Parts: sequence; C-alpha cells; structure tokens
Amino acid sequence: MSAARTDTAPATSDGPDTPASRAQAQDGGRAAPALPLDEEQERHRRRLPRVGLVLTAIYVAGLVVYLVVQGQNPADLALNELGDFLGGVSSPLAFLWLVLGFFQQSREIKLSGRALELQAREMRRSVDEHRRLASDGSPKVSDG
Repeated sequence: MSAARTDTAPATSDGPDTPASRAQAQDGGRAAPALPLDEEQERHRRRLPRVGLVLTAIYVAGLVVYLVVQGQNPADLALNELGDFLGGVSSPLAFLWLVLGFFQQSREIKLSGRALELQAREMRRSVDEHRRLASDGSPKVSDG
C-alpha cells in the first residue's frame, strides 16, 4: 500500500508553493515587488511599546522628583501604608499599559483581517486557475 501525497508543494527544489511563487510563475518568472507596507507595519508595531516605555520613564522620574521635593521616603512608611502607596502609584501605569495593549491588539486584528483577505483572494485565483486548466481540453478518461 503506497502513501498518497497530501501536500501541495511543487516537486521542484525552488522552495515552497506560496502566493508569491505562484504569482512569479504566472508573470513569466518575474519577481513580485516587495510590499513597502511590511516595513511600515513593523514600525507601527514597535511604536506603541516605545511610547509606553517613554511615558513610564517620565512618570517614574516625576514620582521620584515629587518624593524628593516633598522630603518623603516610602521606606519610612508602615507596611500597610507602603502597600497603599505602591498600589496608588502603580495603578496609573497599569491603566496606561492596558490602554496601549488595547490599541496594539486592535492594530493586530486589522492586520490579520488584511492577511485573511489576501489569502482568500489568492485562493479564489487558484480555484479560477484550476477551473481554467480543467476546462482547457483536458483528456477525458472513460471507464470502458
């Protein structure tokens, strides 16, 4: 009993069967142009964490300056007061990172939607190409 081949990769050593390789094969071997959006998307993806880090650093620096100017040392507080202090100081940071995470997730969902649209478009092109190949006078095999 022989194992049936289930993958769709071509039998050549040129690499995997991807939408870019199919487009290149359909264009007569010309390479598809690189998408400039990838670099821009990567830049935007890195921007929110940087903004968060900068705002966090500014907040912590401002907190330290405030404590120094006020002449207060959190180490002098009782344990329950220290816990209240740390909870109050860290809650704005937690909220900041929650909001930044929301925006990051929203952007990732948009990118996933675009990728799914491109994948669906490629699937439609592939189906259309297979239909065209099947209708182009392929020989019919009869059971007789």
